[in-house]
Amino acid sequence: MSHSLADLAEALATHISDIPEEEADLLRFYQALFALLAEQQAALTLDLDAHLADFSPKKWKRTGEPALRFEWLALTPETFHPWLERVAAHLRQRLPDVSSPAPAQSVQLAKRYYHENTTGEGSAMDALMLSALLPWLWEAARQMMLHLPLDEWLRGYCPICGGFPDFETIVSNKWRRLLCERCATEWRFPNGMCPFCGEDTPDMLGFYTTEDDVYRIDVCDSCGSYIKGADSRRFEGTLNPMLERLLTPGLDYSAVEQGYTRPEAFEEGEDA
Repeated sequence: MSHSLADLAEALATHISDIPEEEADLLRFYQALFALLAEQQAALTLDLDAHLADFSPKKWKRTGEPALRFEWLALTPETFHPWLERVAAHLRQRLPDVSSPAPAQSVQLAKRYYHENTTGEGSAMDALMLSALLPWLWEAARQMMLHLPLDEWLRGYCPICGGFPDFETIVSNKWRRLLCERCATEWRFPNGMCPFCGEDTPDMLGFYTTEDDVYRIDVCDSCGSYIKGADSRRFEGTLNPMLERLLTPGLDYSAVEQGYTRPEAFEEGEDA
């Protein structure tokens, strides 16, 4: 699957046609959302070539600073705020508390969300900013990933935008691939280590699997976090992590019921 929101929307539409009607409501909401986001990605004129010409992969890997700068997205209130209004109108189908900020605050809140993984204005505003930024972040990642040795990153946060991973694909007994919740970049990370706090003591780590051993939840008792995923060695067909993370809300419910959570705001000093 290419790094395209349109492809994800199409994959969702195909999946919806194959499942019972009573299971399709949430996926229809996602499919319509990603179709809307895909229109925006296709309309972007984002061009990062000038920035990438001066980019140093060696410095990037040495410092651990994510590659993408917020300023490179070139957001302006005049264009970004009307887009926020469109996304908010769709999100209100599921999140009635969603409302867009004042035009003068729109880019400021987007910048804060990008750097801190929270707007500081509550979960509804965070959901709005995440959704609204996806076209820019996916497009930036699409342009940047070919210029970066992503499998040399080996850190628990995204090498491009600094976001947290929210899905993992187990590829061997030693390695897994993490998927960024924001820009959908994938990168390699070792098994047996928490991507959120770095804990690697076996007694502090664990995992649970579905009965068929295809899907799993990795948990950390040191920081109380979890990440869901799938084992590519047991998955039938082609595993699309961007799609699978939307098809597996039951894994999230199970992890939360057991007392685990996903990290929200970045820790101080963990600026993206």
